[in-house]
Amino acid sequence: MQRRRTFTVMAILLAVLILGVGYAAVTNVTLNLNGNANVNANFDFTVVYDTNHTPVVSPTGNTTTTTTPAQTHPYVTAAYTDASNATMTVWFDKNQTEAYAIYKVDNTSSQLGAELSTVVTPVQVGGVDSSYFDTVVAGYYTDAACTDSLGNNTVEHGNSVYLKVEVRLVKAPVQDITSGTFTVTTTATPVDGNL
Repeated sequence: MQRRRTFTVMAILLAVLILGVGYAAVTNVTLNLNGNANVNANFDFTVVYDTNHTPVVSPTGNTTTTTTPAQTHPYVTAAYTDASNATMTVWFDKNQTEAYAIYKVDNTSSQLGAELSTVVTPVQVGGVDSSYFDTVVAGYYTDAACTDSLGNNTVEHGNSVYLKVEVRLVKAPVQDITSGTFTVTTTATPVDGNL
């Protein structure tokens, strides 16, 4: 009986060892890979006036100054000087006291977006802020009719937006004003773009 018990104990131990070795042979295997990712920030960034576009102005027609000799001027003119500069000139009179011009701006970057911020210097006459003109309004729009505002001020690469600049007269002068100036400065800041 002693032998039988020893034999049974030995058989159980042997079974446990065989099962243990069998399970040890079928275990998980872990493979690791550690990587590095780098990007050179050498993407092109170009935001320009679209000089192939003709600026849209309103109103059309002419005003006549009362100086001698009388001169005739369009109420508003707009033009591109080059890809970075544009001009706008308004001539108001008793019949026309507001005008606007629309310019096209292209983000020709191949990968980067552009966040646009605009600073407007009010109309100044002789270096002093003039009370004759309302605040010059400048805003960016996604459509040529300037009805849909560029909500987040960001232009994706390869897209265009439209800059609308509005000037209004708010006080009638007793003398001609021919020296008023204003500026609209847009800064385009590069932002990450989707490829």
